[in-house]
Amino acid sequence: MQRNEFRGVSIGLRFSSSLFAGGLAASGWCRSVGAVCRSGILDETGSVMYTLITGATGLVGRYLLRDMLLNGHQLAVVVRGSRRNDARDRIEQVLQYWEKEHQRAFPRPVVLSGDISKPGFGLGDDDREWLRKHCNSIIHSAAILEFFGKDRAGEPWRTNLDGTRHMLQLCRELEIRDIHYVSTAYVAGMQSGRVMESSLEAGQSFRNDYEESKFEAEKLVRAADFAEHITVYRPAVIVGDSRTGYTNTYHGLFVYLRLMAMLIPSLPVGEDGRRKTPIRVRFTGREPRNLIPVDWVSSVMCRLYETPEARGLTYHLAPDNPITSRQVIDLCSEYFNSTGVVYEGDSEPGSDDPNLSEDQKMFERLFQDNAETYAAYESTDNCFDMTNTKRFAGDIVCPDLDRTVIHRFIDYGNEDRWGKRKPDVQAVGCWLLEFLGSRVTAGGAETASVGLNLTGPGGCQATVRLSGAGVLSVERGLPADASPVLTASAAELLEVLSGGRPAAVLAGGWDSGESGQEELTEQLLAALSGVGDGQAISV
Repeated sequence: MQRNEFRGVSIGLRFSSSLFAGGLAASGWCRSVGAVCRSGILDETGSVMYTLITGATGLVGRYLLRDMLLNGHQLAVVVRGSRRNDARDRIEQVLQYWEKEHQRAFPRPVVLSGDISKPGFGLGDDDREWLRKHCNSIIHSAAILEFFGKDRAGEPWRTNLDGTRHMLQLCRELEIRDIHYVSTAYVAGMQSGRVMESSLEAGQSFRNDYEESKFEAEKLVRAADFAEHITVYRPAVIVGDSRTGYTNTYHGLFVYLRLMAMLIPSLPVGEDGRRKTPIRVRFTGREPRNLIPVDWVSSVMCRLYETPEARGLTYHLAPDNPITSRQVIDLCSEYFNSTGVVYEGDSEPGSDDPNLSEDQKMFERLFQDNAETYAAYESTDNCFDMTNTKRFAGDIVCPDLDRTVIHRFIDYGNEDRWGKRKPDVQAVGCWLLEFLGSRVTAGGAETASVGLNLTGPGGCQATVRLSGAGVLSVERGLPADASPVLTASAAELLEVLSGGRPAAVLAGGWDSGESGQEELTEQLLAALSGVGDGQAISV
Protein backbone atom coordinates (compact mmCIF):
# COMPACT_ATOMS: atom_id res chain seq x y z
CA MET A 1 0.00 0.00 0.00
CA GLN A 2 1.30 3.40 -0.89
CA ARG A 3 0.39 6.39 1.21
CA ASN A 4 -0.44 9.95 0.35
CA GLU A 5 0.48 12.57 2.94
CA PHE A 6 -2.15 15.28 3.35
CA ARG A 7 -0.70 18.04 5.49
CA GLY A 8 0.68 15.57 7.99
CA VAL A 9 -2.24 13.14 7.66
CA SER A 10 -1.67 9.84 5.90
CA ILE A 11 -4.40 8.56 3.62
CA GLY A 12 -4.17 4.97 2.43
CA LEU A 13 -4.33 4.62 -1.35
CA ARG A 14 -4.84 1.17 -2.85
CA PHE A 15 -2.61 0.32 -5.81
CA SER A 16 -2.84 -3.47 -5.74
CA SER A 17 -3.48 -5.44 -8.91
CA SER A 18 -7.07 -5.86 -7.77
CA LEU A 19 -9.33 -3.30 -6.16
CA PHE A 20 -9.34 -5.15 -2.87
CA ALA A 21 -9.37 -2.57 -0.11
CA GLY A 22 -7.32 -4.59 2.33
CA GLY A 23 -6.55 -1.68 4.60
CA LEU A 24 -10.23 -0.89 5.03
CA ALA A 25 -11.16 -4.53 5.56
CA ALA A 26 -8.57 -4.75 8.31
CA SER A 27 -10.35 -1.98 10.18
CA GLY A 28 -13.12 -4.43 11.07
CA TRP A 29 -15.88 -2.63 9.15
CA CYS A 30 -17.73 -5.77 8.09
CA ARG A 31 -21.39 -5.31 8.94
CA SER A 32 -24.62 -4.70 7.06
CA VAL A 33 -24.40 -1.54 4.95
CA GLY A 34 -20.93 -0.59 5.92
CA ALA A 35 -18.41 -3.36 5.42
CA VAL A 36 -15.62 -2.14 3.19
CA CYS A 37 -14.06 -5.44 2.21
CA ARG A 38 -12.47 -6.45 -1.06
CA SER A 39 -13.57 -3.83 -3.58
CA GLY A 40 -16.75 -2.39 -2.21
CA ILE A 41 -19.38 -2.25 0.54
CA LEU A 42 -20.97 -5.50 1.70
CA ASP A 43 -24.69 -5.96 2.22
CA GLU A 44 -26.20 -8.21 4.86
CA THR A 45 -25.65 -11.30 2.68
CA GLY A 46 -21.95 -10.59 2.15
CA SER A 47 -22.35 -9.44 -1.45
CA VAL A 48 -20.03 -6.66 -2.64
CA MET A 49 -22.13 -3.59 -3.38
CA TYR A 50 -21.68 -0.31 -5.26
CA THR A 51 -22.05 3.23 -3.97
CA LEU A 52 -24.10 5.59 -6.16
CA ILE A 53 -22.83 9.17 -6.52
CA THR A 54 -24.70 12.13 -7.97
CA GLY A 55 -22.97 15.34 -8.98
CA ALA A 56 -19.77 13.51 -9.97
CA THR A 57 -18.81 16.15 -12.55
CA GLY A 58 -19.08 19.01 -10.03
CA LEU A 59 -16.13 20.27 -8.04
CA VAL A 60 -16.76 18.24 -4.88
CA GLY A 61 -18.11 15.28 -6.85
CA ARG A 62 -15.03 14.85 -9.00
CA TYR A 63 -12.80 14.86 -5.92
CA LEU A 64 -15.02 12.29 -4.22
CA LEU A 65 -14.85 10.22 -7.39
CA ARG A 66 -11.06 10.39 -7.35
CA ASP A 67 -10.55 9.71 -3.66
CA MET A 68 -13.09 6.91 -3.38
CA LEU A 69 -11.71 5.11 -6.43
CA LEU A 70 -8.21 5.42 -5.00
CA ASN A 71 -9.51 4.01 -1.72
CA GLY A 72 -10.90 0.94 -3.47
CA HIS A 73 -14.63 1.67 -3.60
CA GLN A 74 -16.85 0.38 -6.38
CA LEU A 75 -18.82 3.34 -7.72
CA ALA A 76 -21.77 4.05 -9.95
CA VAL A 77 -22.56 7.59 -11.07
CA VAL A 78 -25.68 9.27 -12.42
CA VAL A 79 -24.64 11.92 -14.92
CA ARG A 80 -26.64 14.13 -17.26
CA GLY A 81 -25.39 14.41 -20.81
CA SER A 82 -24.56 17.87 -22.12
CA ARG A 83 -24.99 19.46 -25.51
CA ARG A 84 -21.51 18.33 -26.56
CA ASN A 85 -20.87 15.19 -24.52
CA ASP A 86 -22.92 12.27 -23.29
CA ALA A 87 -22.72 11.02 -19.71
CA ARG A 88 -19.94 8.52 -20.45
CA ASP A 89 -17.78 11.13 -22.18
CA ARG A 90 -18.18 13.59 -19.31
CA ILE A 91 -16.96 11.07 -16.74
CA GLU A 92 -14.16 9.97 -19.05
CA GLN A 93 -12.98 13.58 -19.25
CA VAL A 94 -12.90 13.86 -15.44
CA LEU A 95 -10.98 10.61 -15.01
CA GLN A 96 -8.46 11.38 -17.72
CA TYR A 97 -7.66 14.60 -15.87
CA TRP A 98 -6.98 12.63 -12.69
CA GLU A 99 -4.90 10.10 -14.60
CA LYS A 100 -2.64 12.85 -15.91
CA GLU A 101 -2.47 14.43 -12.45
CA HIS A 102 -1.55 11.18 -10.68
CA GLN A 103 0.27 9.42 -13.51
CA ARG A 104 -1.67 6.18 -13.09
CA ALA A 105 -4.70 4.51 -14.61
CA PHE A 106 -8.01 4.79 -12.76
CA PRO A 107 -10.86 2.27 -12.59
CA ARG A 108 -14.05 3.31 -14.32
CA PRO A 109 -17.33 3.62 -12.45
CA VAL A 110 -20.58 2.30 -13.84
CA VAL A 111 -22.07 5.30 -15.66
CA LEU A 112 -25.85 5.80 -15.75
CA SER A 113 -27.25 8.55 -17.93
CA GLY A 114 -29.87 10.44 -15.98
CA ASP A 115 -31.15 13.79 -14.76
CA ILE A 116 -31.79 14.39 -11.06
CA SER A 117 -34.37 17.08 -11.89
CA LYS A 118 -36.64 14.35 -13.28
CA PRO A 119 -38.62 11.81 -11.26
CA GLY A 120 -36.60 8.65 -10.84
CA PHE A 121 -33.65 10.58 -12.28
CA GLY A 122 -35.15 9.74 -15.68
CA LEU A 123 -33.57 6.28 -15.53
CA GLY A 124 -34.84 3.41 -17.64
CA ASP A 125 -36.00 0.06 -16.30
CA ASP A 126 -32.66 -1.66 -16.91
CA ASP A 127 -30.73 0.99 -14.99
CA ARG A 128 -33.21 0.92 -12.13
CA GLU A 129 -32.98 -2.86 -11.89
CA TRP A 130 -29.18 -2.71 -11.93
CA LEU A 131 -29.23 -0.21 -9.06
CA ARG A 132 -31.68 -2.37 -7.12
CA LYS A 133 -29.34 -5.37 -7.40
CA HIS A 134 -25.99 -3.65 -6.94
CA CYS A 135 -26.33 -0.45 -4.85
CA ASN A 136 -27.19 -0.01 -1.19
CA SER A 137 -25.60 3.39 -0.50
CA ILE A 138 -25.80 6.84 -2.10
CA ILE A 139 -23.84 10.07 -1.84
CA HIS A 140 -26.08 12.84 -3.14
CA SER A 141 -23.73 15.72 -3.93
CA ALA A 142 -25.54 17.17 -6.95
CA ALA A 143 -26.55 20.81 -6.43
CA ILE A 144 -26.55 24.12 -8.23
CA LEU A 145 -25.01 27.31 -6.82
CA GLU A 146 -27.56 29.79 -8.09
CA PHE A 147 -28.54 32.41 -5.56
CA PHE A 148 -31.81 33.78 -6.93
CA GLY A 149 -34.62 32.30 -8.98
CA LYS A 150 -37.78 33.69 -10.50
CA ASP A 151 -39.97 31.08 -8.86
CA ARG A 152 -39.80 27.60 -7.36
CA ALA A 153 -40.31 25.96 -10.73
CA GLY A 154 -36.83 27.07 -11.79
CA GLU A 155 -33.34 27.02 -10.35
CA PRO A 156 -32.06 26.66 -7.72
CA TRP A 157 -35.23 24.94 -6.51
CA ARG A 158 -35.44 22.47 -9.38
CA THR A 159 -32.02 20.95 -8.70
CA ASN A 160 -31.57 21.49 -4.98
CA LEU A 161 -35.07 20.73 -3.70
CA ASP A 162 -36.81 18.73 -6.44
CA GLY A 163 -33.62 16.81 -7.20
CA THR A 164 -33.34 15.81 -3.55
CA ARG A 165 -37.00 14.80 -3.48
CA HIS A 166 -36.42 12.61 -6.56
CA MET A 167 -33.33 11.10 -4.93
CA LEU A 168 -35.29 10.12 -1.83
CA GLN A 169 -38.14 8.62 -3.83
CA LEU A 170 -35.71 6.60 -5.95
CA CYS A 171 -33.93 5.33 -2.86
CA ARG A 172 -37.23 4.38 -1.28
CA GLU A 173 -38.30 2.43 -4.37
CA LEU A 174 -34.93 0.70 -4.83
CA GLU A 175 -34.39 0.04 -1.11
CA ILE A 176 -31.22 2.11 -0.86
CA ARG A 177 -31.22 2.86 2.85
CA ASP A 178 -27.76 4.31 3.53
CA ILE A 179 -28.08 7.98 2.54
CA HIS A 180 -25.23 10.50 2.53
CA TYR A 181 -26.44 13.99 1.72
CA VAL A 182 -24.17 16.92 0.89
CA SER A 183 -25.94 19.98 2.28
CA THR A 184 -24.29 23.33 3.05
CA ALA A 185 -23.32 25.00 6.31
CA TYR A 186 -25.44 27.93 5.14
CA VAL A 187 -28.73 26.17 5.84
CA ALA A 188 -28.11 28.14 9.05
CA GLY A 189 -29.08 31.29 7.19
CA MET A 190 -28.57 34.49 9.12
CA GLN A 191 -27.98 33.61 12.77
CA SER A 192 -25.89 35.09 15.52
CA GLY A 193 -23.91 32.85 17.79
CA ARG A 194 -22.42 29.43 17.22
CA VAL A 195 -24.38 27.17 14.85
CA MET A 196 -24.50 23.63 16.20
CA GLU A 197 -24.31 20.55 13.99
CA SER A 198 -27.51 19.21 15.55
CA SER A 199 -29.41 22.40 14.72
CA LEU A 200 -31.45 22.99 11.56
CA GLU A 201 -34.64 24.92 12.22
CA ALA A 202 -33.88 27.96 14.36
CA GLY A 203 -36.33 30.52 12.97
CA GLN A 204 -33.58 31.88 10.73
CA SER A 205 -33.98 34.08 7.67
CA PHE A 206 -31.96 33.46 4.51
CA ARG A 207 -29.67 35.58 2.38
CA ASN A 208 -30.87 34.04 -0.89
CA ASP A 209 -32.84 31.27 -2.55
CA TYR A 210 -29.81 28.97 -2.61
CA GLU A 211 -29.62 28.84 1.19
CA GLU A 212 -33.36 28.34 1.54
CA SER A 213 -33.54 25.65 -1.16
CA LYS A 214 -30.80 23.66 0.59
CA PHE A 215 -32.54 24.18 3.95
CA GLU A 216 -35.80 22.82 2.58
CA ALA A 217 -33.95 19.92 0.96
CA GLU A 218 -32.19 18.96 4.19
CA LYS A 219 -35.55 18.91 5.96
CA LEU A 220 -36.79 16.41 3.36
CA VAL A 221 -33.74 14.22 3.88
CA ARG A 222 -34.11 14.20 7.64
CA ALA A 223 -37.75 13.16 7.30
CA ALA A 224 -36.90 10.04 5.24
CA ASP A 225 -38.39 7.31 7.45
CA PHE A 226 -37.22 4.40 5.28
CA ALA A 227 -33.49 5.04 5.71
CA GLU A 228 -31.29 3.07 8.10
CA HIS A 229 -28.69 5.86 8.22
CA ILE A 230 -28.88 9.50 7.19
CA THR A 231 -25.51 11.24 7.23
CA VAL A 232 -25.40 14.96 6.42
CA TYR A 233 -22.29 16.87 5.35
CA ARG A 234 -22.41 20.65 5.63
CA PRO A 235 -19.39 22.28 3.98
CA ALA A 236 -18.86 26.03 4.20
CA VAL A 237 -17.60 27.96 1.12
CA ILE A 238 -15.62 25.53 -1.03
CA VAL A 239 -12.67 26.89 -3.00
CA GLY A 240 -9.97 25.30 -5.15
CA ASP A 241 -7.36 22.65 -4.45
CA SER A 242 -4.86 23.86 -1.83
CA ARG A 243 -2.04 21.87 -3.42
CA THR A 244 -2.58 22.57 -7.13
CA GLY A 245 -4.96 25.53 -7.29
CA TYR A 246 -7.33 23.47 -9.45
CA THR A 247 -11.00 24.36 -9.80
CA ASN A 248 -13.57 23.70 -12.47
CA THR A 249 -15.97 26.37 -11.29
CA TYR A 250 -15.31 30.08 -10.94
CA HIS A 251 -17.72 31.16 -8.22
CA GLY A 252 -17.26 32.89 -4.89
CA LEU A 253 -13.64 33.75 -4.18
CA PHE A 254 -12.69 33.03 -7.78
CA VAL A 255 -15.07 35.72 -9.03
CA TYR A 256 -12.94 38.31 -7.21
CA LEU A 257 -9.65 36.71 -8.26
CA ARG A 258 -10.70 36.56 -11.90
CA LEU A 259 -11.87 40.17 -11.90
CA MET A 260 -8.58 41.38 -10.46
CA ALA A 261 -6.57 39.24 -12.89
CA MET A 262 -8.52 40.67 -15.82
CA LEU A 263 -8.44 44.33 -14.80
CA ILE A 264 -5.42 45.17 -12.66
CA PRO A 265 -2.67 44.32 -15.21
CA SER A 266 -4.27 46.79 -17.65
CA LEU A 267 -3.91 49.72 -15.25
CA PRO A 268 -0.84 51.98 -15.55
CA VAL A 269 2.04 51.65 -13.10
CA GLY A 270 2.41 54.71 -10.87
CA GLU A 271 5.57 56.55 -9.84
CA ASP A 272 5.87 54.29 -6.80
CA GLY A 273 5.98 51.23 -9.07
CA ARG A 274 2.51 50.06 -8.07
CA ARG A 275 -0.86 50.06 -9.80
CA LYS A 276 -3.61 52.15 -8.24
CA THR A 277 -6.84 50.20 -7.69
CA PRO A 278 -9.21 52.56 -5.89
CA ILE A 279 -11.84 50.09 -4.71
CA ARG A 280 -14.15 51.16 -1.91
CA VAL A 281 -15.63 48.12 -0.19
CA ARG A 282 -18.57 47.79 2.17
CA PHE A 283 -16.78 45.97 4.97
CA THR A 284 -14.09 46.61 7.55
CA GLY A 285 -11.61 43.95 6.43
CA ARG A 286 -11.82 42.17 9.77
CA GLU A 287 -14.66 39.87 8.75
CA PRO A 288 -13.79 36.14 8.85
CA ARG A 289 -14.37 34.13 5.68
CA ASN A 290 -15.30 30.45 5.96
CA LEU A 291 -13.32 29.26 2.93
CA ILE A 292 -12.26 25.60 2.70
CA PRO A 293 -10.19 23.82 0.01
CA VAL A 294 -11.99 21.14 -1.98
CA ASP A 295 -9.20 18.57 -1.46
CA TRP A 296 -9.67 18.83 2.30
CA VAL A 297 -13.47 18.56 1.98
CA SER A 298 -13.18 15.33 0.00
CA SER A 299 -10.60 13.83 2.36
CA VAL A 300 -12.80 14.50 5.38
CA MET A 301 -15.93 13.19 3.69
CA CYS A 302 -14.16 10.00 2.65
CA ARG A 303 -12.94 9.47 6.20
CA LEU A 304 -16.43 9.93 7.56
CA TYR A 305 -17.94 7.68 4.91
CA GLU A 306 -15.44 4.93 5.70
CA THR A 307 -16.03 5.11 9.46
CA PRO A 308 -19.07 3.04 10.48
CA GLU A 309 -19.47 4.84 13.82
CA ALA A 310 -19.74 8.15 11.97
CA ARG A 311 -22.96 7.21 10.19
CA GLY A 312 -26.17 8.97 11.07
CA LEU A 313 -24.71 12.29 12.23
CA THR A 314 -24.35 15.80 10.80
CA TYR A 315 -20.95 17.34 10.09
CA HIS A 316 -19.91 20.94 9.65
CA LEU A 317 -16.84 21.37 7.44
CA ALA A 318 -15.35 24.79 8.13
CA PRO A 319 -11.85 26.25 8.56
CA ASP A 320 -10.03 26.17 11.87
CA ASN A 321 -8.46 29.54 11.09
CA PRO A 322 -10.82 31.56 8.86
CA ILE A 323 -9.04 34.03 6.62
CA THR A 324 -10.24 37.64 6.84
CA SER A 325 -11.38 39.72 3.90
CA ARG A 326 -8.42 42.08 4.42
CA GLN A 327 -5.97 39.18 4.31
CA VAL A 328 -7.41 38.01 0.98
CA ILE A 329 -7.18 41.52 -0.47
CA ASP A 330 -3.67 42.09 0.86
CA LEU A 331 -2.44 38.82 -0.66
CA CYS A 332 -4.00 39.73 -3.99
CA SER A 333 -2.51 43.23 -3.84
CA GLU A 334 0.88 41.66 -3.24
CA TYR A 335 0.44 39.33 -6.21
CA PHE A 336 -0.60 42.12 -8.59
CA ASN A 337 1.63 44.80 -7.01
CA SER A 338 -1.34 47.08 -6.50
CA THR A 339 -2.75 49.33 -3.80
CA GLY A 340 -5.80 51.50 -3.15
CA VAL A 341 -8.52 49.44 -1.42
CA VAL A 342 -10.53 51.55 1.05
CA TYR A 343 -12.55 49.79 3.76
CA GLU A 344 -15.76 51.77 4.40
CA GLY A 345 -17.49 49.38 6.78
CA ASP A 346 -21.26 49.02 6.38
CA SER A 347 -21.74 52.37 4.66
CA GLU A 348 -22.42 52.61 0.96
CA PRO A 349 -19.51 53.94 -1.13
CA GLY A 350 -19.87 57.65 -1.82
CA SER A 351 -19.60 59.47 -5.11
CA ASP A 352 -16.68 58.98 -7.48
CA ASP A 353 -13.36 60.52 -6.47
CA PRO A 354 -12.77 63.39 -8.99
CA ASN A 355 -9.02 62.63 -8.94
CA LEU A 356 -9.51 59.18 -10.42
CA SER A 357 -9.10 58.40 -14.11
CA GLU A 358 -11.99 56.97 -16.10
CA ASP A 359 -10.23 53.58 -16.16
CA GLN A 360 -9.96 53.62 -12.39
CA LYS A 361 -13.61 54.61 -11.97
CA MET A 362 -14.67 51.84 -14.35
CA PHE A 363 -12.54 49.35 -12.43
CA GLU A 364 -14.33 50.16 -9.19
CA ARG A 365 -17.78 49.99 -10.79
CA LEU A 366 -17.01 46.63 -12.40
CA PHE A 367 -15.71 45.26 -9.11
CA GLN A 368 -18.78 46.41 -7.21
CA ASP A 369 -21.20 45.12 -9.85
CA ASN A 370 -19.59 41.67 -9.92
CA ALA A 371 -19.44 41.51 -6.14
CA GLU A 372 -23.12 42.38 -5.74
CA THR A 373 -24.16 38.70 -5.84
CA TYR A 374 -22.13 38.08 -2.70
CA ALA A 375 -22.94 41.39 -0.97
CA ALA A 376 -25.00 39.67 1.75
CA TYR A 377 -21.89 37.76 2.87
CA GLU A 378 -19.56 40.76 2.94
CA SER A 379 -20.39 41.86 6.47
CA THR A 380 -21.95 38.68 7.90
CA ASP A 381 -20.78 35.10 8.20
CA ASN A 382 -21.58 32.33 10.62
CA CYS A 383 -19.55 30.55 13.26
CA PHE A 384 -19.93 26.77 12.92
CA ASP A 385 -19.53 24.16 15.62
CA MET A 386 -17.50 21.13 14.43
CA THR A 387 -17.69 18.74 17.38
CA ASN A 388 -18.70 15.72 15.28
CA THR A 389 -16.21 16.46 12.52
CA LYS A 390 -13.36 16.83 15.03
CA ARG A 391 -14.33 13.58 16.72
CA PHE A 392 -13.89 11.45 13.61
CA ALA A 393 -11.60 13.51 11.35
CA GLY A 394 -9.86 15.99 13.62
CA ASP A 395 -6.45 14.74 12.54
CA ILE A 396 -7.09 15.81 8.95
CA VAL A 397 -6.05 19.44 9.28
CA CYS A 398 -7.73 22.05 7.12
CA PRO A 399 -5.00 23.93 5.20
CA ASP A 400 -4.84 27.65 5.90
CA LEU A 401 -5.41 29.89 2.90
CA ASP A 402 -2.05 31.57 3.17
CA ARG A 403 0.05 33.49 0.66
CA THR A 404 1.12 30.33 -1.16
CA VAL A 405 -2.40 28.99 -1.57
CA ILE A 406 -4.06 32.26 -2.66
CA HIS A 407 -1.28 32.94 -5.18
CA ARG A 408 -1.62 29.34 -6.38
CA PHE A 409 -5.31 29.95 -7.05
CA ILE A 410 -4.49 32.99 -9.20
CA ASP A 411 -1.75 31.12 -11.04
CA TYR A 412 -4.11 28.27 -11.86
CA GLY A 413 -6.85 30.64 -13.00
CA ASN A 414 -4.43 32.34 -15.37
CA GLU A 415 -3.22 29.00 -16.72
CA ASP A 416 -6.80 27.82 -17.16
CA ARG A 417 -7.76 31.11 -18.82
CA TRP A 418 -10.36 31.35 -16.07
CA GLY A 419 -12.35 28.39 -17.31
CA LYS A 420 -11.89 28.88 -21.06
CA ARG A 421 -9.03 26.40 -21.60
CA LYS A 422 -10.10 23.36 -23.59
CA PRO A 423 -9.67 20.08 -21.72
CA ASP A 424 -6.91 17.77 -22.89
CA VAL A 425 -8.83 14.55 -23.55
CA GLN A 426 -7.59 11.48 -25.36
CA ALA A 427 -10.10 10.17 -27.88
CA VAL A 428 -11.28 6.68 -26.99
CA GLY A 429 -10.90 4.28 -29.90
CA CYS A 430 -12.66 1.36 -28.26
CA TRP A 431 -15.12 1.39 -25.38
CA LEU A 432 -14.51 -1.93 -23.65
CA LEU A 433 -18.07 -2.44 -22.38
CA GLU A 434 -19.36 -2.20 -25.94
CA PHE A 435 -16.57 -4.46 -27.18
CA LEU A 436 -17.37 -7.08 -24.55
CA GLY A 437 -21.04 -6.95 -25.48
CA SER A 438 -20.17 -7.55 -29.13
CA ARG A 439 -18.53 -10.86 -28.11
CA VAL A 440 -21.70 -12.39 -26.63
CA THR A 441 -22.69 -15.66 -28.29
CA ALA A 442 -25.70 -17.91 -27.83
CA GLY A 443 -25.74 -21.36 -26.26
CA GLY A 444 -23.37 -23.51 -24.28
CA ALA A 445 -23.10 -24.33 -20.59
CA GLU A 446 -21.45 -21.83 -18.28
CA THR A 447 -17.87 -22.78 -17.46
CA ALA A 448 -16.75 -19.68 -15.57
CA SER A 449 -17.84 -16.26 -14.37
CA VAL A 450 -15.19 -13.57 -14.09
CA GLY A 451 -15.00 -9.88 -13.32
CA LEU A 452 -13.05 -7.47 -15.50
CA ASN A 453 -11.76 -4.28 -13.91
CA LEU A 454 -10.36 -2.53 -16.98
CA THR A 455 -8.70 0.75 -16.11
CA GLY A 456 -7.72 3.78 -18.15
CA PRO A 457 -9.35 5.38 -21.22
CA GLY A 458 -12.25 3.32 -22.54
CA GLY A 459 -12.16 0.99 -19.54
CA CYS A 460 -15.07 -0.46 -17.61
CA GLN A 461 -16.07 -2.82 -14.82
CA ALA A 462 -18.01 -5.84 -16.00
CA THR A 463 -19.00 -9.39 -15.12
CA VAL A 464 -18.49 -11.86 -17.97
CA ARG A 465 -20.00 -15.36 -18.05
CA LEU A 466 -18.07 -17.79 -20.22
CA SER A 467 -18.89 -21.07 -21.93
CA GLY A 468 -16.92 -23.40 -24.12
CA ALA A 469 -18.38 -21.59 -27.13
CA GLY A 470 -17.41 -18.08 -26.02
CA VAL A 471 -19.14 -15.33 -24.04
CA LEU A 472 -22.57 -16.11 -22.66
CA SER A 473 -23.36 -12.70 -21.18
CA VAL A 474 -21.88 -9.39 -20.07
CA GLU A 475 -23.24 -7.30 -17.21
CA ARG A 476 -22.12 -3.90 -15.96
CA GLY A 477 -20.23 -3.95 -12.69
CA LEU A 478 -17.91 -6.37 -10.95
CA PRO A 479 -19.34 -9.62 -9.55
CA ALA A 480 -20.96 -9.38 -6.15
CA ASP A 481 -19.71 -12.82 -5.15
CA ALA A 482 -16.22 -14.32 -4.89
CA SER A 483 -15.76 -14.80 -8.65
CA PRO A 484 -12.18 -14.07 -9.78
CA VAL A 485 -11.50 -10.52 -10.97
CA LEU A 486 -8.88 -9.50 -13.52
CA THR A 487 -7.48 -5.98 -13.22
CA ALA A 488 -5.65 -4.66 -16.28
CA SER A 489 -5.61 -1.54 -18.36
CA ALA A 490 -8.02 -1.40 -21.27
CA ALA A 491 -5.08 -0.80 -23.59
CA GLU A 492 -3.25 -3.91 -22.31
CA LEU A 493 -6.24 -6.17 -22.95
CA LEU A 494 -6.71 -4.86 -26.48
CA GLU A 495 -3.02 -5.18 -27.25
CA VAL A 496 -3.00 -8.81 -26.07
CA LEU A 497 -6.10 -9.61 -28.11
CA SER A 498 -4.57 -8.07 -31.22
CA GLY A 499 -1.32 -9.98 -30.76
CA GLY A 500 0.76 -6.99 -29.82
CA ARG A 501 1.64 -8.28 -26.34
CA PRO A 502 1.86 -11.75 -24.76
CA ALA A 503 -0.96 -13.11 -22.62
CA ALA A 504 1.45 -13.33 -19.67
CA VAL A 505 1.04 -9.59 -19.03
CA LEU A 506 -2.56 -10.29 -17.95
CA ALA A 507 -2.06 -13.45 -15.92
CA GLY A 508 -0.64 -11.58 -12.92
CA GLY A 509 -3.68 -9.34 -12.69
CA TRP A 510 -6.03 -11.94 -11.24
CA ASP A 511 -7.00 -11.64 -7.61
CA SER A 512 -7.47 -15.39 -7.20
CA GLY A 513 -3.87 -16.32 -6.35
CA GLU A 514 -1.37 -18.36 -8.34
CA SER A 515 -3.43 -21.44 -9.21
CA GLY A 516 -5.36 -21.44 -12.46
CA GLN A 517 -4.29 -18.00 -13.66
CA GLU A 518 -2.91 -19.17 -17.00
CA GLU A 519 -5.90 -21.42 -17.71
CA LEU A 520 -8.40 -18.68 -16.79
CA THR A 521 -6.54 -16.14 -18.92
CA GLU A 522 -6.47 -18.54 -21.86
CA GLN A 523 -10.19 -19.23 -21.60
CA LEU A 524 -11.05 -15.53 -21.37
CA LEU A 525 -8.88 -14.55 -24.32
CA ALA A 526 -10.24 -17.37 -26.46
CA ALA A 527 -13.80 -16.20 -25.73
CA LEU A 528 -13.02 -12.54 -26.41
CA SER A 529 -10.92 -13.08 -29.51
CA GLY A 530 -13.94 -14.41 -31.36
CA VAL A 531 -11.78 -16.56 -33.61
CA GLY A 532 -13.41 -16.91 -36.99
CA ASP A 533 -16.11 -14.27 -36.51
CA GLY A 534 -14.38 -11.81 -38.81
CA GLN A 535 -14.64 -8.88 -36.37
CA ALA A 536 -11.56 -6.68 -36.13
CA ILE A 537 -10.17 -5.66 -32.77
CA SER A 538 -9.33 -1.97 -32.40
CA VAL A 539 -6.34 -0.99 -30.28
